Amino acid sequence: MLSMLGTILLLAAWPAHFTVAVAGMSAERRTITSGCWHDPESGYYLYKSMDCDGAHTHITLTKDRRMVTESGYEVARFGRKPEDSAGAKIEERKLDLSTLNGIRIGMSRDEVVSKLGAPTRTAVRGKDKEYWCALYKKVAMDDRVTGRVLRNTYIFKHGKLIELSINLDAIPGCGDDNSASDEGWPWSKF
Repeated sequence: MLSMLGTILLLAAWPAHFTVAVAGMSAERRTITSGCWHDPESGYYLYKSMDCDGAHTHITLTKDRRMVTESGYEVARFGRKPEDSAGAKIEERKLDLSTLNGIRIGMSRDEVVSKLGAPTRTAVRGKDKEYWCALYKKVAMDDRVTGRVLRNTYIFKHGKLIELSINLDAIPGCGDDNSASDEGWPWSKF
């Protein structure tokens, strides 16, 4: 009961326009610490990883096979089956391509910004500037030294949402890590 109450309190701490979960994976819940699901109908991959004993949680919903492979999962290419022991197994399952706060893959940039408000930061990428990236970031400090930072990143191509990620990081992170920094954002491949 206490752990459920703690989860409820954690979920209530973030503003309503932020999300901690997408397609059935939550950055705050520890029942799934890492894994990758693939929806054969939509072609989307959903993967989650945790570093530093849970201090850093990352969830991505994408069609980008390179990102999935670089995260340690073996992606079948051109109809071939993945090689044995080449990477972690991907589970096939139907995915709901939406977040807890109602953002869905395929929504327009205007629909998302109307629902979430102005992003904390934006970037334009791509050879033809076809990608628009929006970062929503919230830092919640417990005291002057410890806290958590939640980042929701939405990637649009030609004005349509094609990818999203959730990053939940402890402050301080592990090692010399500066968990509150957005250095290198957006972290997606273009």
